[in-house]
Amino acid sequence: MKVLFVITKAEVGGAQTSVLNLAREMKARGHEIEVGFGDGDWLPGELDKEKIPYVRFRNLKRTHNPLAAIFFIAEIRKFLRDKNFNVVHFNSSNALFGAIGVKLADRKIKTVFTFRGMSMLDEHYQVNAFLRLAYFWFFKFFLLFVDAPVFVSRENLEKFGRGQLTAKGAIVYNGLDPEKINFFSREEARNFFAEKTKIDLQDKYLIGSIGRLDYAKNYEFLIKIMPEILKIRPDACVIILGEGSERAKYEGLIAEKKLADKIFLLGNIPNGARYNKSFDLFVQTSRYEGLSIALIEALFAGLPIIATDVGGNREEVELEEEIYQLDDEEDFLNKFKDILSPEIRRKIILNNSRQAEKFLLKNTVSGYEKIYGKRR
Repeated sequence: MKVLFVITKAEVGGAQTSVLNLAREMKARGHEIEVGFGDGDWLPGELDKEKIPYVRFRNLKRTHNPLAAIFFIAEIRKFLRDKNFNVVHFNSSNALFGAIGVKLADRKIKTVFTFRGMSMLDEHYQVNAFLRLAYFWFFKFFLLFVDAPVFVSRENLEKFGRGQLTAKGAIVYNGLDPEKINFFSREEARNFFAEKTKIDLQDKYLIGSIGRLDYAKNYEFLIKIMPEILKIRPDACVIILGEGSERAKYEGLIAEKKLADKIFLLGNIPNGARYNKSFDLFVQTSRYEGLSIALIEALFAGLPIIATDVGGNREEVELEEEIYQLDDEEDFLNKFKDILSPEIRRKIILNNSRQAEKFLLKNTVSGYEKIYGKRR
């Protein structure tokens, strides 16, 4: 089978990681794979390591400019006329414009689109009603050119894939190969972070998180609640891996609360999940999610987790002891106190090890192989 994966940006991120993992595993299974994208340098570097070919589409951009969309439709149509792909799999909303180009190429190519998150359609996304409605009709229209829409969580499928956006819809969970993560030992990871923070972390209670520094990830909640966490665990420190537009805002909040020696924003660390075993607790404060890659990485690291009750988070961590209501400080602190109990901690870690089996990459790829192989 010959498959083209398409994603808007080639920068580091959860969707890009999913595309890379799919491309790698599909190639290992004997399929012919190519990846297409717009701007960004992380993904092509990783694809080069795997000897997976790729194409950079000049007109594929994260933009609301209709001319860019029209040019991309023409560009992908021309590209496909010289190829023999069986499937084109779109993985981001701006890339979805290309579904029209696929059909115009008239090569009987199957189109697949994965909703990796609902963004503006999510109830917690901060946007005016007009833009939300426009986004809804954007998907409603372009899904007419998609043969197989896919959702990464049951929650999103039930909300949007049972007739609201589309009468069709399958669910395929994101997946990872834990052997590819290559976790460092707890001691190695803590030594690495000690060098970065200039603080001895060996005896600290280390809370970790991986995500973009932006509105979606909601790290201001964790910063604001840190003084209360310190009343419960005075030895607690927080390490956040990721970069984004709200760094200055977070740094100002950290300074205001005099937490510069307690909360560390370490930026983008290549393959940051390898350091997960340094953490005593993994926290995810997101306002909305599809199915979080960061949580899957934490499951494979054997970590207890506290995460917001949004998107597919409850499908990943499952236990009530690990889920708190968005922006509810009392609920978070109660869950934090509970998780300090050795008995509850053992229960969570045992359950998470079972949960991790649901998110193996081999299951994800098998799910997509079935979708690719179905008749339109």
